[in-house]
Amino acid sequence: MADPSYDWAALYQKHRDAMYRVAYEVLRGSGRVDLADDAVQEAMVSVMKAPPAEPPRSWEALFVVTAKRRALDIVGSAAMKKRVEFSEEYVPGARPPDDDDALERLEKMARARPVIAGLDAQEHFVLAQYIVRDRPRDEVAAELGVTPGRVSQISTRVLSKISAAVEEGG
Repeated sequence: MADPSYDWAALYQKHRDAMYRVAYEVLRGSGRVDLADDAVQEAMVSVMKAPPAEPPRSWEALFVVTAKRRALDIVGSAAMKKRVEFSEEYVPGARPPDDDDALERLEKMARARPVIAGLDAQEHFVLAQYIVRDRPRDEVAAELGVTPGRVSQISTRVLSKISAAVEEGG
């Protein structure tokens, strides 16, 4: 049951745009941006059903991380067999993620976004299908019309670009 002391409508109004942007980015790689609103709604429902015992230091971090997890769940429900390790469910009563860690992750994501947005179509496909969804290299190669070795090369190049961008700020 939702804690009546939280003004959920105000929290939603304040943080919905940030939640939508994160959900949109996660879903963009799978071509399912039409489900970004669903991810935001599911995130709100999830937090409302299991509200934190005490107000978190950053509501935005909590909502953004939850929206990202819901978007990853949507991506995963279609085809992902191996879940990405940060898509774990928020467990009420458990120690919440350290806000500093969450904020650091958000900063890293912000540094990676322009690089990801600048990837060409082939690199985007490899990122979404081979790296994120963990699909077999041979399948991805067949869909792209390239060799499996070429998928590995593209994957290495994409990860290097993202890593360089993330490390620039650290």
